[in-house]
Amino acid sequence: MPRKLPDYLPADWPEHAGIPTKDEWERAQEEDLIAEVAFTRMREHPPSTVPTPESIAAGNAAMAEAYARAAQLVVQRIESRELLGIDEFCEEVGVTRDWLSDALTEGRLFAITGPQGRSFFPTFYADASVKRTDIEQVARVLSPRDPGSQYWFFTSIRTSLQGTPLDALRAGRLDAVLRAAEMHVEGAPPRVLSVVEELAGQSGPLTVPQQHDPSESFADVLNGATRG
Repeated sequence: MPRKLPDYLPADWPEHAGIPTKDEWERAQEEDLIAEVAFTRMREHPPSTVPTPESIAAGNAAMAEAYARAAQLVVQRIESRELLGIDEFCEEVGVTRDWLSDALTEGRLFAITGPQGRSFFPTFYADASVKRTDIEQVARVLSPRDPGSQYWFFTSIRTSLQGTPLDALRAGRLDAVLRAAEMHVEGAPPRVLSVVEELAGQSGPLTVPQQHDPSESFADVLNGATRG
């Protein structure tokens, strides 16, 4: 018997997908619009490449606050066991440290930097309901993006998939997830990550791509994206 869906979800919401709360669904819809508007404004109004002392000071202050908040976010994920340390990850997934090293090098796995610079890894690699090889294929596509962006891709609701990519992988929709991952890498993700989320996912083993002109502060970048 088909399950009863909330009024705010479309009638063709797939059976395999989890049911988001109304707040989660509305936020996903809003973020689609925010991303579209942000990309349009950035194309129409390129940010200034001449920083001022005020913008540099504001950017530095914002970065300091963002680093503190990002560190706390990672700690919360570790405490909730969304992220595992190296030994625990290897035990849960059933792999060796050599496998882990090779997977990081090949982009099949990504690491999140935690307290004291230690590396932590996503628990969903140990999820028996998802083929690990499917996760690895998607991670390889996502490897040009920073680890925080990759983590958020797997765990956030995406309207194009009517659920999270992990939900879609559980249902065997690997091709659809790979297409969504390609869009994410090309710079048109359904969700625009905040600075805090980006910083929370930075990791040593993978290279973080340059996201803005090094002569600009983050305040310049953000102001340029929101002028209209």
